[in-house]
Amino acid sequence: MRALATWQDKCIDSQLLVASLVGLFKQRGLDCDKLLRGTGIFSADIRKAGHTISPKQLLRLVDNGLSLWPSGDLSFLLGQLWLPSQSGPLTTGMFCARDLNELGLFWYQYHWLTQPWLQCWRWQGDKEWHFLLSLDLGTQRHTQFFIELSLSSLVASCKQLMGKGWHGSMSFPYETPQNIAQYYKYFGTDISFDAPLCRVSMAKAFMQQPLLYAQQIACSFELQATRHAVTHAVIPRQGHFQSPRYALFASEYRLGLAAGIRLSLMRDNVSLPEMAEKLSMSPATLKRRLAEMDLSFGQLADETRLIKALYYLATPSQDAHSIANSLSFSDASNFRRSFKRWTGQLPTYFRSWLA
Repeated sequence: MRALATWQDKCIDSQLLVASLVGLFKQRGLDCDKLLRGTGIFSADIRKAGHTISPKQLLRLVDNGLSLWPSGDLSFLLGQLWLPSQSGPLTTGMFCARDLNELGLFWYQYHWLTQPWLQCWRWQGDKEWHFLLSLDLGTQRHTQFFIELSLSSLVASCKQLMGKGWHGSMSFPYETPQNIAQYYKYFGTDISFDAPLCRVSMAKAFMQQPLLYAQQIACSFELQATRHAVTHAVIPRQGHFQSPRYALFASEYRLGLAAGIRLSLMRDNVSLPEMAEKLSMSPATLKRRLAEMDLSFGQLADETRLIKALYYLATPSQDAHSIANSLSFSDASNFRRSFKRWTGQLPTYFRSWLA
């Protein structure tokens, strides 16, 4: 298994979130020295190409930013700056997407380059595409902040790339927040809270509408070369476009520890000792590294089973007995009890939530 980023690993490009956050503070005339205090990040670092920070540094930076920012819209404003203008090597590929469906597939594959704190699961319904978002890199302490940031970037990107507002629904895995007015402003009114996971749904017809930039450059050589580079992992010559695929495969990390464990658990039910062996570490070391990120193996195992359960519940032909069997529960009653422990509701409630 490829290296999975842990709490101390420097795996996040500081040209992205750090630079954007510092830029916002400068615009507001706020103290950037206080923003960076205790993070181990210095102003000169942000100007260095290839400079990276660790999840530990990122969380300290977010702590500082939230404590110093005078209002409740910091995450939303950062999201407006985020995609696609500040996505590093991801940008060109995004601008060359034909529609949101192609862009979504592209982002789904390469989002580690720009938003490594996310893990995304997607499936197709009769009329909509659905996306479930989980957090990676130990950012659970700021679940609300990172979800607001990521979804604000989605809405801003749609507006910029389509020339029209975003249309869809969102469900959030926490109680109605105090800054609810920002949600209506940036996300619209088709939103809900207290969901088991963060869900974004978009109509297939909306995702198939052509993007502005794809229309403008559809026949250009640059578009064809970019698509070829993204598809075939062409290593660019000096001075040429660096494809996201090349950048991703050139980097040491592609997943955080939490995301890697979830992916393994999606494929197979394994115990903590078996997972530790897969990761070439002792069970005690794995427990310690997860604890640094405020996570436990049991928590990740439950979350993975919940994701699987939601997939099954989205399929009308699957009943509680077949789902329980697929998830290795002894019977449907045990599955229902576990599902209620995970979500606070019985599985039947989420048939309509996923419809």
